[in-house]
Amino acid sequence: MGRTWRNLDKIKAEEIRKYLLESGGIEDKVKSSHEVWRVKFSDSTFTFYSKGTLYATPSPSSDPAVLKMWKYIDSLYGSRYTLPSKEFLIGLDETGKGEVIGHTVLTGVIFPKEIFNNLDLLIGPADTKKRHEFEYWDKLFRMLDHFRKFGFEYIIETIPPWHVDKYNLNKIMDVVYQRILSTFFRKVDMSKCRIVLDNYGIGPILRRFFNFLRMQGAEIVVTHNADELYLEAKTASLISKRFREAQIKRINEDPEFQIDGFSVGSGNAGDIQTLNWLKRWYSSHKQWPWFVKRSFKTVKEIEGKVTKVKKESPLIREELLSKEFIEEFNEGHLSIQSLSVFCPNCGAINNAMTFAIYEKNKERISGLQCPSCKRIIEDAGITLRYYCGHVVPDSSIIRRRLISKDLERSGFFEGFTIVIPAVVKEECDAVRSGRKEFGELAKFASMGRIKLEVEERVEEVKKLSSLQRDEKIVNTALMYNAILMTADNTMKVHAISKRIFTIFI
Repeated sequence: MGRTWRNLDKIKAEEIRKYLLESGGIEDKVKSSHEVWRVKFSDSTFTFYSKGTLYATPSPSSDPAVLKMWKYIDSLYGSRYTLPSKEFLIGLDETGKGEVIGHTVLTGVIFPKEIFNNLDLLIGPADTKKRHEFEYWDKLFRMLDHFRKFGFEYIIETIPPWHVDKYNLNKIMDVVYQRILSTFFRKVDMSKCRIVLDNYGIGPILRRFFNFLRMQGAEIVVTHNADELYLEAKTASLISKRFREAQIKRINEDPEFQIDGFSVGSGNAGDIQTLNWLKRWYSSHKQWPWFVKRSFKTVKEIEGKVTKVKKESPLIREELLSKEFIEEFNEGHLSIQSLSVFCPNCGAINNAMTFAIYEKNKERISGLQCPSCKRIIEDAGITLRYYCGHVVPDSSIIRRRLISKDLERSGFFEGFTIVIPAVVKEECDAVRSGRKEFGELAKFASMGRIKLEVEERVEEVKKLSSLQRDEKIVNTALMYNAILMTADNTMKVHAISKRIFTIFI
């Protein structure tokens, strides 16, 4: 990837030319009337144009001398982005909200100010406004990933197409972004952070939280086109696009979703390939696949429907969650140990719920049942999905293949991060049902329908007692602030004794 600097005056440009030549560059012939000068430096060519633009071609060898020269020009030119004003920079951005195919992807990034210049050099020139192939985004992402050892971190969250179809998204986005920030604040002091959000029309939930953060000393920036002004927002935008393009690539490559030689294309309703695929799929009388946003005008027109879809406010009901949990959440602390669920049917407050499969509108769906009155608590699932987002299943859940079967049927676990403890991985790899479930979970993760994290093996499970195994699984739930799922009574008692919110089968 090359570099571009714009609006350079002639004096500064001449200073750069002389420095290039003094550093070993070779003057080259200009190739058009628009070029003022050209200098070959290592395996890159620097060209200054009459309108004040300086362009350097990519260095195929990634020669450090070329990178050093780019840094020198940056020092004269100044960063195109707002310079760091806090010790840590946090960027929040999303993609896919307006596309007819695929999830809406939300990303948060955090990095210390010390690596600002290196990240600027790496991704500053990237054009996040244009469409690129997956490989473009993936190359940038892999280069970014090298900075994790220097404090760079990111969190990716998704909103599935059927939630986009049914709900106004802003409230969901408010809660998800607040949870991302709360996760970052487990490691850094909020007062040391600048937080930049690309404004989608934030609602009262996030606005209230931002006001609290300002009072703690954080700097908050909510602006349109944030990725053009703030490097942290640009980085979040880039990672969102990489994740979404990976998902679109897998859909395009899956023979199950190809018809008459057509695949879905970019997923944008303005893409002729996507439009043709939608028309051909509908003409085949097949049911729309899971990734199509059926509420979109493009889809409704293909179906011959003119009625505008009325979307609901998302049924994320904070009143179902314990007061202690919400108070901590609103102060930037996410704690699974303060979580309980209130049953509006009987008034019970539970830190353990029962997973239930029941019929609604002639469909078998999954939900959560109050252990006291045995009634379904409406909207408890979607509320926990967006407020918590992580689930740790024990071996009893993996062997039952409960999560993959649910994803095939009703999607209760859609969008959750499924964390597999090392103990569970080793225990379940030893049985056929466990291996099959891991394969299915990997498939759903590759489609972007869940996120999957597997702990590395630490020690031989056979050497651990049953109590020690349970303790390790519980510790994983605590580390990730995750809901624990089990069908084992002993594990349930152990988890509840540690105040971990539990779903029991």
